[in-house]
Amino acid sequence: MATSVERLQVWEGERWRRIRLRALQEAQHAFGTTFAEASAWPSARWVQQVEDFATFVVVAGGSDIGVARGAQHATRPDVRELISMWVAPLARRQAVGSSLIDAIVDWARSQRATGLVLDVVEDNHPAIALYARKGFELVTGDSLGERAPGEIRMLKSIASIRHTE
Repeated sequence: MATSVERLQVWEGERWRRIRLRALQEAQHAFGTTFAEASAWPSARWVQQVEDFATFVVVAGGSDIGVARGAQHATRPDVRELISMWVAPLARRQAVGSSLIDAIVDWARSQRATGLVLDVVEDNHPAIALYARKGFELVTGDSLGERAPGEIRMLKSIASIRHTE
């Protein structure tokens, strides 16, 4: 399957809305927002999310088949977060998730981050295995803030890789 990775632009709030609602319908247990809540959000909120978060989409055959977003960590200026990752069921186990992680890692490097952190539902074994293959390790303790019940935190060090301009 030929794919490409695109970063959403601020004018693509409606596209982000369609992707997110699709993800919430398919895997609501994996996200902190419900489909009903997100469906009620105004258009301006979707645009603001694209502006506030680096949002990367994998496209195949003209369809959006996966998404991941990058954010500044709330308390650590040297750390970025991988959030809201989702891959359409028919595209799983086809390197879509890996491409999304690579895009977020490249973005974090461009931000001069030393680490990339994520939270994942503790029984999502396929996702945990993917993150481990991509160099993420389990974090114990709360040095990177609290996490939601039923989630585990993973961290990938990117400190040894220097961003060059």
